[in-house]
Amino acid sequence: MEKQMKEIKLNIRAENATLGGSYANHMMVHMTREEFVLDFLNVVPPHATLNSRIVVAPAHLKRMLKVLTNTLEKYEKDFGELPEAVPAPAPEKPVQ
Repeated sequence: MEKQMKEIKLNIRAENATLGGSYANHMMVHMTREEFVLDFLNVVPPHATLNSRIVVAPAHLKRMLKVLTNTLEKYEKDFGELPEAVPAPAPEKPVQ
């Protein structure tokens, strides 16, 4: 028997600075048994700025990957296939 998900309506609040978003051209991923840490950086050699750090549980990351994969497939269907991105060079020193 399939579980039925009840739709929940959320009123999402955000500060004006958050609504503008932040640009990232590099991402670093760290993990422990309990969580994944996603660091989004803006790299302009020789400097890198940590713009956002997102910490998620492994099961949630798996759901995120599924949604991102589905969204990317829809994007490529609508706008054409994207070429593989060339990896950006990793920062030489960790961001503190």
